[in-house]
Amino acid sequence: MLRSQQAQHFHRRYLMHPLPLSRAPRAVLLALVGLIVLPACSDDGDDRPDAGQPDSGMPADAGSDAGSDAGSDAGTPDAGGPMAWPQEFSCEGKEQTELTFNPGQEQDLQDAVNALDDCTTINLGAGTFQFDNAITIRANGITVKGAGKGTQGEATGGESSTVLDFTHAAANTNGFDVVSKLFTVSDLAVWNAKKDGLRIESSTNVNIQRIRTEWAQENQQSNGKYGIYPVKSTYVLVEDSEAYNAADAGIYVGQTQHTIVRRNVAKKNVAGIEIENTKYAHVTNNVAEDNTTGLVVFDLPGNPIRGTDIYVAHNTITGNNRPNFASVEASSSTVSQVPAGTGTFILASRRVEMERNTWGNNNTVDIAILSGLAIEPDPVQWAAGFFNYPSQDISIHDNTFTGGSGRMVDNGTPDPERRPLGALVGAVYQYGAAAHGVTGVEHVLWDGVDPAPRDESLANPINICFTRNTLPEGAQASVVDFDLQAVGGHLSAGPTPENAAAAWGETRRYAQGAEPYNCSGFTPALTIR
Repeated sequence: MLRSQQAQHFHRRYLMHPLPLSRAPRAVLLALVGLIVLPACSDDGDDRPDAGQPDSGMPADAGSDAGSDAGSDAGTPDAGGPMAWPQEFSCEGKEQTELTFNPGQEQDLQDAVNALDDCTTINLGAGTFQFDNAITIRANGITVKGAGKGTQGEATGGESSTVLDFTHAAANTNGFDVVSKLFTVSDLAVWNAKKDGLRIESSTNVNIQRIRTEWAQENQQSNGKYGIYPVKSTYVLVEDSEAYNAADAGIYVGQTQHTIVRRNVAKKNVAGIEIENTKYAHVTNNVAEDNTTGLVVFDLPGNPIRGTDIYVAHNTITGNNRPNFASVEASSSTVSQVPAGTGTFILASRRVEMERNTWGNNNTVDIAILSGLAIEPDPVQWAAGFFNYPSQDISIHDNTFTGGSGRMVDNGTPDPERRPLGALVGAVYQYGAAAHGVTGVEHVLWDGVDPAPRDESLANPINICFTRNTLPEGAQASVVDFDLQAVGGHLSAGPTPENAAAAWGETRRYAQGAEPYNCSGFTPALTIR
């Protein structure tokens, strides 16, 4: 089809049914767009940050692109067992108890947990435990360990696996519900939890090792929201674990200081791995595939923890094209409106380094970098986190982009009402393909919102660096400044080819190695220990 004919096809398909973007001022436009960019967040009133939880020790944001790439050899945690972090509680010198339970002794286990002494180890035998309520732990120095987590789809424990089945538990209960200092859970599976599989809140020195959380059916709105869910905690390790079929996020670490998330697998969730309002996170050697969105790093407004210093390395984030199955009514946030095919997005985050990861075959985009004003346009609402709405200092280097991404936004089924940003991006690139032969969204899409108001004299005002990455053969542009405000303004002005052309004209594309995104990272280096 000739390009003029393609442009006519675009006009008929998209502009005759314009996106629901009004002529409203910038704040309203951003609020509308924000309906889809927010992933999973804390879902209950008791998840809101504690007023007494201080945000301490935060280094100042680095400014421009001076300095070297951070993180490669700066405080990288050892690949071995639990980190040697400071401890608020120790069992040394205290009486220690060891209890053992096997399938069929569920009531005995519940009775023991309800009267649990500090410094107790609970051994769970191989096989299947059936529970009608959550396992609630409110003691310190507790270890729970089974015989093994089994394999994906294994609903019944075997000779070398322990499955805790919550299929018949009371509605709206978690699998584990933990508040503890020095808590370790390992080598078991949590099956069909009604709400969150493994919920750990307001805890310190948390070690989650070789855990599997799973729901039996794929793509069900009625599945529990979160698989592995440590929140409002300090010194958290999540390693060698798996999460499947969560209707919100498979592995989530939120409102937390100091975390390591390594060697995990997150598949078939709405969101694979999420790092939210967290300081000092080390996310390495994970696999996030076949989710709606693979990996998310973001801050939310109203939280005193200003997320910073996030190191993302050696992860595989590919093929995250699962249709979004989060409940529109019951979702904890607007995760139900995230477009399928989002590899990674970064929102209201700073000092994020990504190296030696692999992205590919994510239908919408490999990486999106967004402003917090897209979800909350009133800067005052961000005061608790020291006005942490801007994204700043994002270094993406020495990664591999295998190709196949950005070619079918939202799996080719954009929904302007439920997923407006996906529809907007899809419409713009449909026009770009028709009129300019641009076949897909670039590897990195920046919304162009920060700083606010934007200083047009600054070509790269938030210091996004994109260097030394391995790109598909024949790759041209790799980064796009989408200029969301200007694009939305044109498309909301009326369903005409001229407005589509004007919207496309507001977007700017850059090849790797070209200014202004050929910067060298940020300083000081990441300090994640």
